[in-house]
Amino acid sequence: MGRTETASWEETKESFMRRRIAAILGAHVAMGFSVVLMRFSLCGNDPFSCMNLGYANVSGLSYGTCVIIFNLLLIVPVLLLDRSYIRVGTLVNMFLLGIIADFWYALLSPIALFSEPSLLLRGTLLLGGVLLTCLACSFYMSARLGMGPYDAIGWILAARTQGRLSFRTVRVLIDSCAVSLGFACGSIVGLGTLVLACGTGPLIEFFNKHISQPWLYGRKNMEH
Repeated sequence: MGRTETASWEETKESFMRRRIAAILGAHVAMGFSVVLMRFSLCGNDPFSCMNLGYANVSGLSYGTCVIIFNLLLIVPVLLLDRSYIRVGTLVNMFLLGIIADFWYALLSPIALFSEPSLLLRGTLLLGGVLLTCLACSFYMSARLGMGPYDAIGWILAARTQGRLSFRTVRVLIDSCAVSLGFACGSIVGLGTLVLACGTGPLIEFFNKHISQPWLYGRKNMEH
């Protein structure tokens, strides 16, 4: 490979990396916004957010603070069991997601429209929250720059069972525990919780195929 080709390849790698980092950051901005949309819908949040909103309810801390504390506790077993899941995306997820969600909530909560939403508005917020969550998750996963401790622990535990339990089964068990804890702490559990816990896989796959991966890696690279 000549100097020109080497330089071109280095530029291509740098371009891919910039896109992947942009995808991680943008995904968490969107994910934080979707958490707030789901809160305003009064239809329940995803299991992770449901649990941390419950912790916030009983502790008096903000949602973002509870997310950071929980992630700091959960990162310990991830470090001990398999550090390969920890990359820059892990740190973004641990420390920025909750802060971004708190920012959006503080920005939008004074708007009277969201204080007592109509049934139509609640349905619109629910739909928008689910779609945005799935799109954000698609970019977050497709960037392949690590994952948050909550996501990583499911893969690690599934691997530790040596095939006896699938990741899907382990994740259902973890999500069930998270929802139970959130509900016990006063968090709303509803249709949004059920949809985000069980029904988003096909939608994320659709976004992977048609939006996030083509943007990140190009359709030609995907074909090869």
